[in-house]
Amino acid sequence: MIKTYKLRIYPNDSKAKELNALISFWQEEVNHKIKIFWDFNKVEGSYPPKEYTKGGRLIRDASVKAWQTVKGAKKAEQKERPFFNEKEIDLNEFSAHVIQDFTTKKFDLWLNVISLDSKQGRGNSKRIKLPCKKHREFNKALEIGELRKSFKISRDGKNYYATFFFVVPEFTKANNRIVGIDVGMTHPAVMSDGRKFGDELRNLRIRTKWRQYNRGLSAYKQGLNIIAKKIVSAYPDCNFAVERLLFKGKGKRSRRFRRNNNTWAYAYLSHRLEEIGKEKGFLLHKVNPAYSSQQCPVCGFTSRSNRISSEDFCCGQCGFKGDADRIGALNLCERVGRNIRSDTEIIGCDILSMRLGTEIEKLSEKGIPAKITP
Repeated sequence: MIKTYKLRIYPNDSKAKELNALISFWQEEVNHKIKIFWDFNKVEGSYPPKEYTKGGRLIRDASVKAWQTVKGAKKAEQKERPFFNEKEIDLNEFSAHVIQDFTTKKFDLWLNVISLDSKQGRGNSKRIKLPCKKHREFNKALEIGELRKSFKISRDGKNYYATFFFVVPEFTKANNRIVGIDVGMTHPAVMSDGRKFGDELRNLRIRTKWRQYNRGLSAYKQGLNIIAKKIVSAYPDCNFAVERLLFKGKGKRSRRFRRNNNTWAYAYLSHRLEEIGKEKGFLLHKVNPAYSSQQCPVCGFTSRSNRISSEDFCCGQCGFKGDADRIGALNLCERVGRNIRSDTEIIGCDILSMRLGTEIEKLSEKGIPAKITP
């Protein structure tokens, strides 16, 4: 698994001037080569013809970047010629590297980066030494992962950043417990045992939905990151079942819905859980949520009328009542549980014990390999 971490660079005025020149040169050279390669009938392989890579290290690397950009655009059958408009530059082990075992009182990581001089970045002369500051997550990645030699330098306004890439090992634990998560509008996360996470984010989403975030995560997404970590901490040695929700475009949703929920990150919480799972070893099952909030977990009767309100459920056949989001999460677990190991323990099945002794028999008839948990 590849994970990225960004560190801020702290150049003085002269080094910032050199970085600006370097980034501008890279952007111009990439676009110049894109213009040339776009007229090629075939763009195949990982590298362009050698005659287009002569002139120095930066020119060669910019040519490769342009070649890959054109190759991707043609593969996607893009009609218009692509344009590289990013304020960033790709650097490899030949054009830049982290200076090993060198720190100062103020900065604990230094970069040695190729300079744009009279030789147009041939790489044999002047270099720029750039200071950075590590943060906690970066140090953690150094302990568990392998730092790749290539990285990126980017400019955002007046600030500069270095983006590093880590190869982090993945592993999976043999968990036999599963927790369902219903992701909704009112409650960001409702668990199959009834616990709710993130209700405090509701007002935050309303207050910040019109804000523009040019860099970094929105306040709401930062809150979802915290929720993901709380969920993982609250349910150790568990796998999770979530809704497979990907709302893209306007679809058939009303204008009012789109206006009120414009910044709601439908899949973001699931994505964060999936990323954490690759590090912690649990699985995230993405389940088709169709009718999960309309199906009775006791008798199986499914009807839109069972969902009597946005938060309440009442089965029209057996009369079972409960929290609609919790029932949705429980049904997600059931759909996963029937297809995996027979000793799977579904967290939250105690909700069925309200049905006067018939619940376990009905679970058995439905073929759900589950235990009733307190």
